[in-house]
Amino acid sequence: MPYYYQLKRLPTSQRKRAVQGLKRLRQQLDDEIPVKTRNETLVIGTWNIRNFDDDRFGYGKRSVEDLHYIAEIISRFDVIAVQEICRDLGPLDDVMRILGNRDYDYIVSDPSEGAGGNDERLGFIFDKSKVWFQGVAGEIVLPPKMELSVVAKKRQFSRTPFMCSFQSGWFKFMFSTVHIYFGKDSGKKYEARVAEIDAVAKFLAKRAKEDGEQNQVLVGDFNIKKGGSKGHNALKGHGFDIVQNRKGSNAKQTKFYDQISFLERDGEVRIKEQNSNGTLQFFDSIFRPEDFARYRPELRDNIEGRIKDQEAAKKKAQSSAAKATTAKSKANWLKKVQRAKDNIADYRAHLTGSVAADKKLQNYYVNEWRTFHASDHLPLWVELEIDFSADYLNTIAKA
Repeated sequence: MPYYYQLKRLPTSQRKRAVQGLKRLRQQLDDEIPVKTRNETLVIGTWNIRNFDDDRFGYGKRSVEDLHYIAEIISRFDVIAVQEICRDLGPLDDVMRILGNRDYDYIVSDPSEGAGGNDERLGFIFDKSKVWFQGVAGEIVLPPKMELSVVAKKRQFSRTPFMCSFQSGWFKFMFSTVHIYFGKDSGKKYEARVAEIDAVAKFLAKRAKEDGEQNQVLVGDFNIKKGGSKGHNALKGHGFDIVQNRKGSNAKQTKFYDQISFLERDGEVRIKEQNSNGTLQFFDSIFRPEDFARYRPELRDNIEGRIKDQEAAKKKAQSSAAKATTAKSKANWLKKVQRAKDNIADYRAHLTGSVAADKKLQNYYVNEWRTFHASDHLPLWVELEIDFSADYLNTIAKA
């Protein structure tokens, strides 16, 4: 259960906006996600929380309001895998305080460095009263025979998959999460994406054969666009049962990037009932298009900050162009000057106060800004049965 005391410190208009958003979100969560039980079921999830949260893209860091929305969603899961957690764990700790540090805990990986890694962490957030960490955690490093070779010099994953052992009730599981390389939709970079999916599924399938004590749960952002694609088939081809999402997991729900899949032990993966899974379209409740006017002050501040950044970039490029010692270098710096000028003109066009400018600002809010304050990915969930006590009694009765 989240704690809302921090909301009292917000200015009146922001506090009212946040409370109204939380009320709508809570009602949606009540309607769409199963109520957590004490012993009978387990609600598992996965969520890529876009660039959480170092503001490298300049849309502003998550506010107290934003963090409460994120915590509210996470609170409905017994355990959830999270992707795109940044190096600085301060924002995650802020979410944990809202959730209640006595009630929830997290385990995250070390950041994946390099251009492909984006300094991202993977991890798990779990309700300590329901889910127990079993002491095993690690990043998946491929053995030499399984190393990747689709792209030259690429031997391991761009973002190292992360795995932890958990138990809830009778259900023991190795929970693994990925954020697969995207690249492009064709050519070698697409094949690299497929190769990563194939490699992690193959690795975990091999591990399952060697250690049959746990079920394998593999989730995350696979960058799979649709069922039947090479990426989808690479996962399925190693025996993983994929929970079929009825709607896409990107913000516009046109792509099936995120997946939940299982490699079960002795029939122990039991989805509660038909259709006990889903995708949470939280933009039905928060950061709705009709809420645009209430966020206009923040949007204008953000655009004005972007103009200042571009003015600084222009000044720096002009200075470098003046000091350039070759024609080529000078031309490159002048291109950067022009790019900054174009960006400044575009951003200023959001702020003129005209009807066209307001429409431009609203498109910025819907298509960009709000996806960095909530996410451009939607959470997936599935509800499993975890009480195998009747099965156990039947087994020992026959012994």
